Amino acid sequence: MITEIQIFIALAIAFISAMLAIRLGNSLYT
Repeated sequence: MITEIQIFIALAIAFISAMLAIRLGNSLYT
């Protein structure tokens, strides 16, 4: 079963990975 904690962790990982991807993209293309 998926608990709220697992959903929160998944959202946190997705948010952190998105922030890292944006920073890498900005550093590469600017």
